[in-house]
Amino acid sequence: MQGMLPPSVTTTMISGNRVLVTGGDFTQNNYHGQKAAIDKLIDAIAPNAFHDSEARFDPPKCHPRTRVKILDEIMGRIVGQSQDTPVKPFLWLNGAAGAGKSAIAQSIVERCVEQGLRVASFFFSRSDSTRNHAKPLVATLAYQLYQSFPGTEVQAEIVSTIIKEPLIFTKQIQQQFTALVVQPLKAYFSRQKEAEPQTFFLIVIDGLDECIERALQKAILSGLAESLRDFGSYIRIFIASRPEYDITQSFGAKHLKDVHTRLSLDLDRESNAITDIKLYLSDKFEQIKDECNDDPDFRPKLNQSWPGEEVIEKLAWKSSGQFIYAATVIRYVKSARPIRPDRNLDMVLELRPHDGDHPFAELDALYEKILESCKNIEKVLDVLSFKMTAHNFIQDVFVLVCENVLSYEPGDIGRLFCDLRALVAVGISPSPNNPRDNCFTILHASFTDYLRDEARSKQFYIDLHGKYFGRHMANVLNYLASCGSDHVGPFTEGSLGNLVAAYFFGHSYEFSSFTIPPELLQAVSSFPLVEFLAPHISFSDVDDEALMFAVAFLHMLRIMALKEPTYSYIEDHQHKNLDSVMIRPLQKYFDNDRLALVLTLFYHLGSDQFVPWCATWSTFEEPLATFGSDVLPDSTFTWILLDNEHFLDVEKLRLAYLWSHAKLDTSLEDGFFTLNTDDFLNYLTYFDYMHRLLRSVSAPTPTVYAKASKECLDALPLLREPSFFWKRNARGVENTEDDPCPYLVFDNRHFVGPWLFDVEIDRPSRSDSDAQDENTFVMEDYEDEQSDRDDDELEDQELRESLGKAYFTLLGYLIYFLPRCGRSDGLIAACKKQQSVYTNKPNNPFPIRWRRLHIEINNYLARV
Repeated sequence: MQGMLPPSVTTTMISGNRVLVTGGDFTQNNYHGQKAAIDKLIDAIAPNAFHDSEARFDPPKCHPRTRVKILDEIMGRIVGQSQDTPVKPFLWLNGAAGAGKSAIAQSIVERCVEQGLRVASFFFSRSDSTRNHAKPLVATLAYQLYQSFPGTEVQAEIVSTIIKEPLIFTKQIQQQFTALVVQPLKAYFSRQKEAEPQTFFLIVIDGLDECIERALQKAILSGLAESLRDFGSYIRIFIASRPEYDITQSFGAKHLKDVHTRLSLDLDRESNAITDIKLYLSDKFEQIKDECNDDPDFRPKLNQSWPGEEVIEKLAWKSSGQFIYAATVIRYVKSARPIRPDRNLDMVLELRPHDGDHPFAELDALYEKILESCKNIEKVLDVLSFKMTAHNFIQDVFVLVCENVLSYEPGDIGRLFCDLRALVAVGISPSPNNPRDNCFTILHASFTDYLRDEARSKQFYIDLHGKYFGRHMANVLNYLASCGSDHVGPFTEGSLGNLVAAYFFGHSYEFSSFTIPPELLQAVSSFPLVEFLAPHISFSDVDDEALMFAVAFLHMLRIMALKEPTYSYIEDHQHKNLDSVMIRPLQKYFDNDRLALVLTLFYHLGSDQFVPWCATWSTFEEPLATFGSDVLPDSTFTWILLDNEHFLDVEKLRLAYLWSHAKLDTSLEDGFFTLNTDDFLNYLTYFDYMHRLLRSVSAPTPTVYAKASKECLDALPLLREPSFFWKRNARGVENTEDDPCPYLVFDNRHFVGPWLFDVEIDRPSRSDSDAQDENTFVMEDYEDEQSDRDDDELEDQELRESLGKAYFTLLGYLIYFLPRCGRSDGLIAACKKQQSVYTNKPNNPFPIRWRRLHIEINNYLARV
């Protein structure tokens, strides 16, 4: 019979009253007071490590229809289903903590059992003292091997080895594995006259990183590799683990490098994992819903749409491709019965308080356990906090930037996080020529949430707005101060300095919310502002990045002085330094014809009803974008006000940002600005500084006013005259010196001045008009609700309003500038041309402003 030993071979095993005889003649040997070989084997194993152990009841395994692709790939590499699938003795599946490695390993074992393949497994667990070390590993595998080959040479070899060497389980792993696994399989397969369908034995080892003896993690791998050097065709070994440093190094060593295949569950497979996680969540929530709604005592029933696609999408995204997050959510939601699972889900989504019971207690324990293994946790938290603030500024070269900014040696980040590869992926080596080698990825979105929640992370809590943010800003300033203006300077395109400067500017709006540590005060006070900016800001040019840095630096100075008035000396000191740099490009505004209008508007903006502050997008550019280029003239005037890309090459100090990139939100009690650019809050301090600097230098000269007026007069005849006019509200303030405007409001809460042209205010209905402030004018012709008008009529009304805003504003500029103008031949000619227009068409939608304009024109011509 195939598999039976020849008659000359006799094997006797005695255990208590049990006797097994295999082949040949029977001879009973009694070993009084001694254990039989099989008993010694049983005593040495770890039963909890079996794939079907009761201790692992309901073990994690892949949910139906999930992880299909990776499972098929693993099985293909194990059995060699095609010539295109190379089969090597070792297959290493690695991934982050909670990526689902154990579930995949469990599913692989179960697939093999279902298909009749011979397999042995060992599932390590750090929390189980019977299987968190290497001692029972080989014995447990040998026992399963023994069970897989009943009545064969395998059993005979195992028993014989134990009898010959009773202390075999105290030997090195390589010796144990060779004697108890490799040799028995070699003896069996070498004697088979007919090839079996399966000519190999599969060993699955899950959670090798959970072996608490790190040195033995490497010893296990090296021992298995040495044992299989000459007998690799008989055994396949599938190992699942986190990519810990020692394990990664072992697989990269020469004895394993060429005999293993590596599969990763991180990054490159995340999109597939997200899809599987959504399927898993959908199925599980559906199961929970059915169980609850089938319970007659469960009231009220869960809605059929619960929890909704949006919630599933959010949870899948939060999982970062790691199944442990999704499994933890489901486990917590299910634990609610007889309490409502929808309430527990609300706790997960932070829609209701946790009442002392946190949904992610299990996940937090995992994170805590991993972090406790860190040898230098302070530096780890420093790097993690810097990463959490880096966002999209320095993603691809984070390792390189971090090591420079935090003053680490090259390679320090990799060494620092070698024990945390279950949570982060670190680039191989810092190389400026290969950005991908400098990536640093936090693998779990939930890990960041954990670190930011003090109640969850406790001693590992990262309070970004506490010590970390201020410390990082100090490090950033110190690094930039060391950059200089050489080829790796702070504003050289693609340089690290440029990336770091962008980081500084990108976070400067958060200065008001974080603590200012002593090292930041020192860094700000000693920062060489003139030497840093002077090479990049001159009369002829202003580097955009250099200006952004100056804006952020000014904002930081102001916040520091507001938080602690005694720090105002630092602001005064650095303002004086910056003056010597910014005065040079400002002079260009006095000399350039096109910049004169920007200079005069910036100087007077908001100081008078004829020069109100306004957002030019709504006043000028919106009608152009909505109604076409025939609405506004293509002139230097509109170039200036609309941030034309050609004009931006000239207007380097970005003074027009004050009115071109913001709108006023009158719903806010403090009347502050709501902005359509993230960085505009920083610019408010910059504009205030530039106002002060301009006033300390000189007001616009008569020549400058003349240039500004000339630009406005050239644009006026090109602007289509609006076909309506505003009438004064009966309750409005009588003002015979100006036409009423429904958008012009008086408000002295804003630093730009009391006059605000708030073009974003909602068009009032009849009921709204009664509640208007005395200083606000409204339009007379809005007695019908807009909803009663057809689209054409509404569009026509919007066009008239848009033209009205632009025309009304332009007239006001001219009325205000002309009395301040000096003699200019170009302006004189433009004024005379405008006189003829007034003679031919004395009427205008804005009669008061139209008449006042021509009075000022006549006065100017008479004066010059």
